[in-house]
Amino acid sequence: MKDFIAQCFWFTMEVREPIEWYPFKGPSIRGALFGALRRHYCFAPDEPEPAHSAVCPVCWLLSREDPSWERGRTPPRPYTIEPPLETKTRYEPGETFSFGITLFGQATNLFPYLVLAVLEMGRMGIGRRGEENKRRGGFSLSLIEEVNPLTGQRRKLLAGGERMVQAPESPVEHKRVKALAKELAEKLATRRSPLLMRFLTPTRIGERRVEENRWLVNRPLFAPFFRRLLERLEALSTLYGEGPPNWDKDALLALAEGVRLVEDRTRWVDIKSFSRRLGRPTPVGGFLGEAVYEAEDWRPLLPWLIWGTVTHVGKDAVKGNGWYRISELGSQRGSDDGESARQR
Repeated sequence: MKDFIAQCFWFTMEVREPIEWYPFKGPSIRGALFGALRRHYCFAPDEPEPAHSAVCPVCWLLSREDPSWERGRTPPRPYTIEPPLETKTRYEPGETFSFGITLFGQATNLFPYLVLAVLEMGRMGIGRRGEENKRRGGFSLSLIEEVNPLTGQRRKLLAGGERMVQAPESPVEHKRVKALAKELAEKLATRRSPLLMRFLTPTRIGERRVEENRWLVNRPLFAPFFRRLLERLEALSTLYGEGPPNWDKDALLALAEGVRLVEDRTRWVDIKSFSRRLGRPTPVGGFLGEAVYEAEDWRPLLPWLIWGTVTHVGKDAVKGNGWYRISELGSQRGSDDGESARQR
């Protein structure tokens, strides 16, 4: 991950027409983003072939297919969505809401497309269609910020009424991840503290049995979680960065087997989202809440856990799933700072 980067953008909107959300807002945001980009900025939106997605930046970002990919035709996309975490489902004109979009590696060059797409999303509307007018609620873009979730640093890129968008300049980099991991590891070791993990959005972890059947892990067991995390980091770094991470993967997985889940405060939520690719609703539920873990030595594991707070983990990260935070138990510091920075 030495040369791998991520850039996190936070968009704040002002509601122009009533917006009715589904309880989990990530799929609606992803659907609106997909529709805006494909409809207005893809030169062949009905062309599904891998050859097209290789040359179309919109399709490369949203729906890249690769028949040679070792885990199927659809490798991980180079972006995630950080949906609003508020539980309210109706927003009235004049109210505001915010969400994040994070781009990885080569995809960071596509930030201008995001700006255009979010403006178009406001015109098209978002959320559920109204009972009376059958329209989705519209919004206007009030603010774009660049956020570094590890440092809490924020920088305005565009405010309402402005026409010039500033270029982002504060990516998440591995050197900062390593520094934060070292700091947190020292705290955990010195104070003999457990690690707290907060699953902010549904986290959907699949595990493969010997007979190759897919099944879901319905508890935040550390080893399956960490296996899926390393797979995701390896894929993102290989596909969109400068190559696979420089790590001893087998050694890391062996260490993960020794991490103990000492307190499980999670619950499972069942959610469905419509899949354009499959043409039917698909499950996107997972576990939410908090879990507490103990390990003999967190140092080798923490850099990758911290990267995961940026990349998400598990299935449907592009719909907001698998967003989590870690910290020392009893502390709101560490990589928690980024979440509070994004939500302010």
